[in-house]
Formats: sequence, structure tokens, C-alpha cells
Amino acid sequence: MILGWLQTETGGSLDREMDVHIEGGCLCGGVRYRLRELPKQLSDCHCLDCRRASAAPFVTWGAFRRDKIELVSGELRKVYHAGPLRSFAGCCGTPLFIEDNPETEWVDVTICSLDEPTAFSPEVAIWTEDRLPWVLLDHGRPAFRRDRGSEKA
Repeated sequence: MILGWLQTETGGSLDREMDVHIEGGCLCGGVRYRLRELPKQLSDCHCLDCRRASAAPFVTWGAFRRDKIELVSGELRKVYHAGPLRSFAGCCGTPLFIEDNPETEWVDVTICSLDEPTAFSPEVAIWTEDRLPWVLLDHGRPAFRRDRGSEKA
């Protein structure tokens, strides 16, 4: 779990409050972003909307404070659907961000759009009621039928 600490390759640790620089971007490299903190939550989302928006069986998200996300280059294409605002790379369509509304403090970032996603393992599975039957859950992690506050699966 990486709520407050990130183990570095040298065996040290990085405190959430230290100077963090996590880089990411889209498939073609036209959009680049920088994160200046560690994620608050890491979740595999199996909801239908995430599956359709990514064309994948689920999406791994990490929650970051809006003021800790910097768009370094490129433009985003923003799409409202069923409430939330999803942001895709304007150049190639890579899914990058989702936010409940434009004023929310927290923005979810697609972990697999990070340059180095390996250290950011999901903590839970959410929206498992929409999970495809051939996707196996990791029984070592909590799973919720809907969001983290709902009944466990």
C-alpha cells in the first residue's frame, strides 16, 4: 500500500510531503503532465463507463489533489458523461484524468499513463458489480460492489 510512503529502488522511502515529481503522458507523447505528490487512493475501477472510456476491462486510478497536477504540454479533450468530467489527450485520445466536477479538490489519474507505474499497485477493486466475468479479482485486496463506501463484494 502506498498511502504515505513510496519505497525507492535503493530501499529508502519518500515521504508524501517531500518534493515529489511523478511524470506521465499519452501514447504519442503530445500530452505530458507532472504530479507533485503521491496518490491518496489507488483503485481498480470495473464500472461500465471506465471500461468503455478506456476500451479495457478495468482502469487503475490514483487520486491526486488538483493543485498538485501540472499539465506540462499538449491539450486535453474534456468529455462530460453521466456526471463526471473525463479528460483525454487531444492528440491521440489516451484517457488521463477524471473528476467529479470542475471544482473538486481531487482528480483521479490513470496510473498506467505514468512513465513508471510499477510502484503504484492498486489497494482495492471498485464497481465490481460491473466486472466482466472473465476478469479475476485479487482476493488479497478488498473489493466493493460500487465505490469504497459501499457493500464489499
